[in-house]
Amino acid sequence: MNEPGSSGPDRRTFLKLGGLVAAAPVIATYVGETEAAAAQPADAAAGGAAQEALRVVMAGAADSDRILMEGLPVGNGRLAALVGGGAREHLALNEGSLWSGGENLSGDYGSMGSYKALGNVYIDLGHDPALIRDHRRELDLETGVVTVSYTYKKRRYVRETFASFPDQVVVTTVTASASHALSGSVRVVDGGGRTSGTTLARPGRLSVSGGIGGAGVRYGWQVLVDAPGSRPLTADQPTASTSFTGATTLTVIVGARTDYVPDAGRSFRSATDPLADATRDTAAALARGTRSLRSRHLDDFDALFSRQSITLAGSDDSQLAAPTFQRVENNQTAPDPQLYALYYQFARYLVISTSRPGGLPLNLQGLWNVSDSPPWSSDYHHDINIQMCYWLCDPGNLPGTIDPLVDYLHTQIPSWRRATQQAVHKPGTTQPVRGWTVRVSSNVSGGLGWDWLPAGCAWLAWHLWDHYTYTLDETFLRERAYPVLKEVCEYFEDLLVDDGTGKLVVPETWTPEQTIAAPWRVTRAGFEAGAEMRPYEDGVSLDQELVWDAFGNFAEASRILGLDADYRATVTDLRGRLHVPAIGSWGQVQEWYPDRDDPDNHHRHVSHLWGLFPGRQLTPDVSPDLAAAARVSLTARGIGPTGWSAAWNANLWATLGDPDKTMQALRNLTQPVTSDHGTIDMNYHGGVYPNLFDAHPPFQIDGNIGGARAFVQAIAASSLDHIDLLKALPAQWPTGTFTGIRARGGFELDVSWADRALTEVTVRSLSGRATTLRYGDKSTGITMGKGATARYDGGLRLIEN
Repeated sequence: MNEPGSSGPDRRTFLKLGGLVAAAPVIATYVGETEAAAAQPADAAAGGAAQEALRVVMAGAADSDRILMEGLPVGNGRLAALVGGGAREHLALNEGSLWSGGENLSGDYGSMGSYKALGNVYIDLGHDPALIRDHRRELDLETGVVTVSYTYKKRRYVRETFASFPDQVVVTTVTASASHALSGSVRVVDGGGRTSGTTLARPGRLSVSGGIGGAGVRYGWQVLVDAPGSRPLTADQPTASTSFTGATTLTVIVGARTDYVPDAGRSFRSATDPLADATRDTAAALARGTRSLRSRHLDDFDALFSRQSITLAGSDDSQLAAPTFQRVENNQTAPDPQLYALYYQFARYLVISTSRPGGLPLNLQGLWNVSDSPPWSSDYHHDINIQMCYWLCDPGNLPGTIDPLVDYLHTQIPSWRRATQQAVHKPGTTQPVRGWTVRVSSNVSGGLGWDWLPAGCAWLAWHLWDHYTYTLDETFLRERAYPVLKEVCEYFEDLLVDDGTGKLVVPETWTPEQTIAAPWRVTRAGFEAGAEMRPYEDGVSLDQELVWDAFGNFAEASRILGLDADYRATVTDLRGRLHVPAIGSWGQVQEWYPDRDDPDNHHRHVSHLWGLFPGRQLTPDVSPDLAAAARVSLTARGIGPTGWSAAWNANLWATLGDPDKTMQALRNLTQPVTSDHGTIDMNYHGGVYPNLFDAHPPFQIDGNIGGARAFVQAIAASSLDHIDLLKALPAQWPTGTFTGIRARGGFELDVSWADRALTEVTVRSLSGRATTLRYGDKSTGITMGKGATARYDGGLRLIEN
């Protein structure tokens, strides 16, 4: 069905047909007319400002030197590109397993390796940038398609780029408003850090292969160029390019593979030829055809993205129509509520684009990296960052997107176990501990780097239990979560020591990323040797909170599955003997075992408040006194200056039910940061770059995702026992609707409010479990069968069942 007032295909059908100008004359005419209209000022464009609500819109091209902060991202969970959108199109490419580094049992960070940029593709039509008019670049979050459009010498040119998960390729199509108007070249440039590399240019086919230094992977990538209507294509080996003349349309298909395999038993490498694998991907995609590639991509993408919606009323048409970064700048003085909805959905878009079944988990930059030596190696950081990247998968209603993290843990644990048991011993003995833990950083091939995190295993294993609380999938719990949870408990059973009062503490540890002058006590277990953050000491609060949760999660999993009753009793006893973080002299949660916290310490890390969020030990429902002390600590520490730190703050304040502080943190996250701030700066405020990437600075994706998670915590926080509605709703969002929220206990919610008061909530039971809805001083118990739906009004009175 067409949109009201239109005479052509509806928007979704048009997107499926886009780029197929050669398919039929009527499509060519419609493409030319519609895309020309789309490039006009937004208030005159078809569909008006409402069409802009879920688009990241930019005027003009990205600076190629700043494409990481200005390029528009596409990704399929393994392959990714940043779209520059200039007169000469620039695609900065990535493949998620393109790493240097191996198992690295020594833990030396300098030899751990890093994530590498794949390379660049340039599509050049010979257009003079000075003569381009009506230049517009946009990312449509609902479709995962980047569109670049402009007028050049009275002709309209449109480029569209997407990364297909079903077909495992990146696709760019180019069309023009006149036939045979496309002449130019496609050129490839390989990335850096190679020990070998070969580029072969043939007409319509550009192939690159080689190896990454430092025990890295072998790789291969290929670009196919299809140019219907062109004279015979040519190739130029010295410039690694292929040229076309007089084409009616242009399709550029990129595929890439490495020899990486997620198997420690094979040293994470296969014997396959990566270029041959990439060739099969591109050949299959070309044979499928652009129409099918687009349709399959849209269907796949929509199946995830459309599961959730959020509308925050109050933005006017002029705000919605403005380029996105202008909206970010204007929001500092003129509130634009729907900008926050865009920010939230952009985070979901990033998760869909970077974390799909069969791929690796998000690293510090998701998948997008343009450097051979990225900040912090663009690695996996285990002291908040990789964890924050997965806070949104379940509540954001994005099934399957947590799979890469779960798979990663299972593939890496054999190597991590070897490294742990080589270095760590039971206190007072030389006997290795059972189980495993991690250092701060890791690569994709079993390697660890920087200082040990003695309780890092519990932090990672928490995600397996948490995923179960949303799905109640007992098969997952039994097969994927339980063995990990149990081994983590065995590790701590071997590690814990008496504090001298009969309580148990984690020995020889530290709290990220704080230093102390002298330890109160340190019991040697093998962690501190060679550490940068020394001295270590016993019993820091982060580790105590992590172990408390780990023991509780295992005991509950054991009970549900009916397994290991005797060991469950052992673990329950150990949990009861744990030292509980203390309340200090100025009312704070003590970060360390002794009372040494400084109220003037404004460090970005708030690790000692892990038990408030995402953990449970410091929450108001579990311990009101510790929750009150956490509020004191958080107030003194202030809103974190960096992206991920402000995101954690937003979630912590939302858990405490403070809408003003939650919003303060979200405002920090949405401050404008220009793309000249692209290097590490711990003291510059966080915010977003022109393309909405989180500015740590530099870019780190965890801030985007962690910030979005706070929306759910403010509007529909949940546990296995209850769901809290509008607990920390900011005053700046007085009216809105948030649909498709996943809640713990196996529920899905639609929440509506007006004038900051709940108006209606719809609850869908996906499991048949009971829960309690809470809103202000009201509560109501819910018991529904699996698949049942119920609606409640603002007073939590049942409307219909």
